[in-house]
Amino acid sequence: MIKEERRRAGAFGLATVLAVAAYHLSVFGILFLMPLEWIRHRQGSRSFLRAAVLAAAGIAAVEAGIKALTGSAWTSLDTVGMALPLVLIVGWLAIVEMERSGWRFLYRLLTVTAVTGLVLFPVIAWLLSQPAFNQVVENAFDEVWTQVFQAPGLDVQGLTGKLDRSQFFELLKQAFLGSLFSVLFLFWAVTGWLSRALEPGRARRTLKDFFVPRQGAWILLGLWGLILAKFLLALKGVDWNWGGFEYVVANAAFIVLVVHVAAGWGVLHVLMERAKLPRWAQALVRVLLIVLLVTPMAGTWLVLGGLAMLAVLELWVDFRKQIAYERKG
Repeated sequence: MIKEERRRAGAFGLATVLAVAAYHLSVFGILFLMPLEWIRHRQGSRSFLRAAVLAAAGIAAVEAGIKALTGSAWTSLDTVGMALPLVLIVGWLAIVEMERSGWRFLYRLLTVTAVTGLVLFPVIAWLLSQPAFNQVVENAFDEVWTQVFQAPGLDVQGLTGKLDRSQFFELLKQAFLGSLFSVLFLFWAVTGWLSRALEPGRARRTLKDFFVPRQGAWILLGLWGLILAKFLLALKGVDWNWGGFEYVVANAAFIVLVVHVAAGWGVLHVLMERAKLPRWAQALVRVLLIVLLVTPMAGTWLVLGGLAMLAVLELWVDFRKQIAYERKG
């Protein structure tokens, strides 16, 4: 009995440490909730909650330690940055706890993302209205600009075009506001997808099983219709100013687009199977789509738009009528 308790305690401690370490390991940061998920599946929700609290404290301690070792002063930007892991952990805790409601994962994910946006957008707007905070952000940007774009022999004009430092800073700020909650959505979505590997007894699902509610297509068309209208008016010299609502629409539009792209990917796979394409041909199609997806601008929007339209067409054509899966996922 004592040996079993020690083993559980050791696994708990190791998983918590791995979560803290993964958060600080560049690209592996997207996986930092997976050790905590392992604890949830192996030791239950209470252990998961304790590990989440300890991981959040551990991440804060590491950040403070790095600042102390480098001799850097702690700023308000560092404090705001510490809120990120807390938001990610609390959001995931909410998604997990809402599983008791019986809602499908997509609905829980969208709800938590929307609530996070409602809470954080006013906070971010208030922070950006504070001159002191803006000054700290600009100072941090200046340091990066000096280190990256003013290195000897670097062609800044070739990288940034005609944008000067202040214009580039504003562009980055707009990109941040227009994509922040889309990034949170994707992070939790990837965590949910990966965590299914920790449930060996659960029926394996793929994107072929993933369906979007019929109302989703109209939301997609409405949001992107607004964006298209604004773009066309801008071409005519008309400035349709949405204020802060522009960032809400941008985040919502991208999230809804991603959901429909996932459903469209599933439709494509079903169509390839119905056409009885050999495995190598299906693999080739996937590779070509991925290559196009990472191609700047034209290729990216071609793939995203094409897959999303496949999902929208399911309003009228049930491409997957021969698939007998229950529509969940």
